[in-house]
Amino acid sequence: METMKEDAITGRQLFVLIFMTQLGLEVMSLPHVEADIAGHDMWLSVFLSGLCAQAGIMLIWWLGSRYPSRNCFAYVPQIVGRPVGAFVNLMYGCYYAISGLMLILNYTDVLNRWLFVYTPGWIITLMIFIACGYAASLSLRRIAYIAQSYLILSVIAILLIAGCWLYGPDVKNLLPVLSGGWNPVVKGIYYAFSGYVGYDLLLYAFPYVKAKSKNRLLLIMTFANMTAILYYVLSCLICSTMFSLKQLKHIPEPIVFILKYYQLEVLQSLDVMFLIFYVFIVSDTAYIYFFLSAKAFVHLRSKGLGKHQIWVWAMVGLAFIGSLFFKKRSTIINFSDLQDIGSVFMIIAVPAVLLIISGLRGAGRNRA
Repeated sequence: METMKEDAITGRQLFVLIFMTQLGLEVMSLPHVEADIAGHDMWLSVFLSGLCAQAGIMLIWWLGSRYPSRNCFAYVPQIVGRPVGAFVNLMYGCYYAISGLMLILNYTDVLNRWLFVYTPGWIITLMIFIACGYAASLSLRRIAYIAQSYLILSVIAILLIAGCWLYGPDVKNLLPVLSGGWNPVVKGIYYAFSGYVGYDLLLYAFPYVKAKSKNRLLLIMTFANMTAILYYVLSCLICSTMFSLKQLKHIPEPIVFILKYYQLEVLQSLDVMFLIFYVFIVSDTAYIYFFLSAKAFVHLRSKGLGKHQIWVWAMVGLAFIGSLFFKKRSTIINFSDLQDIGSVFMIIAVPAVLLIISGLRGAGRNRA
């Protein structure tokens, strides 16, 4: 089927796609969330959470290595049978659509609180949904081209953050390390994990990467994840040394707060510049979610079910309609917490079960 074909991408494009997808709103909000859990040891929780994500990458890589010529949505029915496989793909389609919806809603909430106080939220979400729908309807290779063009924005964003670190950091805030023991740090690992969600793009992209070997593909994924770890840890270290714990607990986006009140001679309104740059980064993650959602629905049948573009716009349209029912920020936060639980289930538990079943069936065939 034509709908089942996909353009190949290079290892460099895979790196950019994974790294950009992992960069979400957590860069702004993670220090605030972790302050109440791991305290000033948040950077350690974030680092260890990144190592957990690396284990998840190896899990998905191992699973994909058993079916190197097919994407996850195509080989799931082969592992668990067509009825169950269709249900698993349906779950993935809904999960990725909801993930895109919650990401856009959360960023709209940030924009409404920091920039567009008097602008109705649905106008902002509509514009982002339209842009994401157009990008998600493209092929994987074209999406990679867009992500490559946005990569410079992530570099500019971290440079802006690091530049403000020059204004009076207090490294004593980081000491003593593990003042509360390991329990808060371990608890913080779960809450930091949402920042690394996005590496699961490999579930779909595995067979389309032009890598010299499967080991090289794993190396590319590891490099992308380690770059994301560095990004998140640096952001947490900056916030930890610029604010007290009490302040961090009351500032939802401490990074934006820093940029708002620390000005450079050659630049003004750094917070506005940062938030504008970050629209593209958030959109990049969101349209990849809608892209994966559409691909999952297309694979509900072995011969394909409809066209990818139609599914993209159907999911984007339904997600926008769903966004109209989220009126309160507390509702968005509560639903996001449920979505975080769903992330652990869909990108760790489900691939692990699929790998176990695949291994047992393979062992059974070998004995036979």
